[in-house]
Amino acid sequence: MSTSAAEVVGGRYEIVRTLGQGAFGHTFLARDRENDRTVAIKLLDTRGRVDPKAYELFRREAEVLRAVRHHGIPEVYDTLQDVWYGAPATFLVMEYIEGTSLAQIIDEKRSLEGSDVVHLFLELLGILDYLHSRVPPILHRDIKPSNIILRPNGFPALVDFGSVRRVFMSLEETGSTIAGTYGYMPYEQYMGQASPASDLYATAATLLHLLTGRAPREFMNDEGRIQVPEMLPSEPRLRSVIARLLRPSPTERFASARDVRNALVGGAGVPGIVGSSEGPGVVAPPPGSKSALQRASPTIDAVNALPPAPRELKGDTKSLMKRASPSTLRLLYASEKGYDDFGLIDVLTLTFFSVITAGILPVVYANMASTRRRRMRRFFRDGEAAIAEVTRIDSEKLPFDEKISRVGYQFHADGHIHRDSDTVLPAIANRWQQGDQIPVLYLPDRDYDSVIVAVE
Repeated sequence: MSTSAAEVVGGRYEIVRTLGQGAFGHTFLARDRENDRTVAIKLLDTRGRVDPKAYELFRREAEVLRAVRHHGIPEVYDTLQDVWYGAPATFLVMEYIEGTSLAQIIDEKRSLEGSDVVHLFLELLGILDYLHSRVPPILHRDIKPSNIILRPNGFPALVDFGSVRRVFMSLEETGSTIAGTYGYMPYEQYMGQASPASDLYATAATLLHLLTGRAPREFMNDEGRIQVPEMLPSEPRLRSVIARLLRPSPTERFASARDVRNALVGGAGVPGIVGSSEGPGVVAPPPGSKSALQRASPTIDAVNALPPAPRELKGDTKSLMKRASPSTLRLLYASEKGYDDFGLIDVLTLTFFSVITAGILPVVYANMASTRRRRMRRFFRDGEAAIAEVTRIDSEKLPFDEKISRVGYQFHADGHIHRDSDTVLPAIANRWQQGDQIPVLYLPDRDYDSVIVAVE
């Protein structure tokens, strides 16, 4: 099928080129003229034929993706119907995931370091934990190298939810539909009995392919069981986890993505693993190098570089603490984006409101800024660093109709998951969504009280 830039879907989505195609569907790269952004458009092409199953899978994908929100899952922007080559067609407009698929990495015979693979594994487990924890659980059912995209920042995204199913969707749905790819699909899925353990099996088979460069079917014995080689180019614990996930019976595997994470990050003896988040785990790059997959944000890098507690509040430590503690003026303009330089108009506005509020306005915000600075001083002096996972973002009102964001998060420390929340400027929180990694400092001797370290 040929396409041209002149083709427009729904009066606003300008087709740029074809990304992929199958028997009944095509995926295009397009430009959204209204929002001036790049999108991916999935087309259900049924010209000249009617396929109820294809339409049901397409409808299911749209329904599920609209209901989830995670940085590792493409966001749905729109669903619509339009005419395509003279026939009615259905379209799904979604986030375009820029990056490289694991299938491409395998085809190009690129090798990844063991710590890179562990980091990738942990991130995929975070996505599956999110999906499987929905009520009812959501199963992908077709995890394989071509359906995992590595973004430019090194974090994976799980794509192609055409085979997805909500477990126990209805009393009428028996679960007998078989979907998946040979070699990555466990035996019970052939029998129409997919479960969260089935997605974990497929993930392990995908990692085996990535580590060895050989498709999972090449490791199958006469009984159809995948035999994991005794030696893999990775950390020893990774081999044992993959082998357990590839056992024939779901009851022999790990019960959940969360349990797999605990096996990877719990205990000593796993080189490169420096933390978990029960939320995303964190993998340290080898000494003196930068991991290809772990490209942390500058703030995460800065927090990781803090010297051991207790610290002297000077140099880079003092500079980071100051940047992470909003000033009085910054709180007054909390909703503004990137408001670093305050001019004459801002000062006059502050003076005006100070007069009409009898001086209360600057006192209130100055007290808030001072309280925050004092709190941050203790954490920067005595706090331990951790990487947390965002669980929610809410908006709270400040005095005089200003707003600030309250971010809920969870982090792993000393063998337990700790949940907390903290306030940050909306200009910062608006960059985050559920599942993102953020740096925190916590105090073990204060019941793991914690603060977010975030700068604009």
